Amino acid sequence: MSKFYGIGVGVGDPEMMTIKAVNILKELDVLILPNAGREFSSTAYEIVKTYLKKDIELIDMEFSMNPSVKQREIERFENGKIVEKYLDKNLNVGFITIGDPMTYSTYIYLLENIDKKYEVETVPGISSFVDIASRINIPLVVGNENLKVIGLYKKCDKDYIIKAIEENDNLVVMKASLKFKELKEAIKYTNNENNIALVCESGKKEQRVFFDLDELNQEDVPYFSTLILKKGGIEKWKKFIS
Repeated sequence: MSKFYGIGVGVGDPEMMTIKAVNILKELDVLILPNAGREFSSTAYEIVKTYLKKDIELIDMEFSMNPSVKQREIERFENGKIVEKYLDKNLNVGFITIGDPMTYSTYIYLLENIDKKYEVETVPGISSFVDIASRINIPLVVGNENLKVIGLYKKCDKDYIIKAIEENDNLVVMKASLKFKELKEAIKYTNNENNIALVCESGKKEQRVFFDLDELNQEDVPYFSTLILKKGGIEKWKKFIS
């Protein structure tokens, strides 16, 4: 029986995938590559390409950022039908996603449009903020601290970010590039300039780590950028950062 797999591939290093993810990738008949219309190649594909069968069929699937919610819903439904078409042919279909499939992933939009009669398996991956914390040796939470994860989006403002900072001990900000100006302002307003680490392109050759946001403007921050804010301070954890 065919199966639809949602596979998290981490953030850039092929060795950071699970053994289960690698074994499934080797058996796929069809691989879906998500495309949001942005001007960069498929990072997820670059991570997994050495594990794939030579005759695997690659499907470039667009998930548009159309401002119309209704239009996006129609497109996602149609994408679900494409997956079902291959499953009906008794083929194993995989959808690869950066990070984890259940964390800010387009995989979720496919999942909600796949009929329940099909078999589905989701394989977790390492999220960007988990990877980053380990990569630069800064703990996300210690003792009785709490942690909140937010993603910046077009309509959020400085006050939204300020509230998230004020109400939590630790904050992870994903999609930091989308509202970088407002993020900088909120961090300064709450006097947390010395409590942050911004990692761009984690796990890739282009990886960069910043502790001073004044070095950066909006155009300097790539799409794959995540910020960790620790109100308890990060200075003592910098000793392991080369």
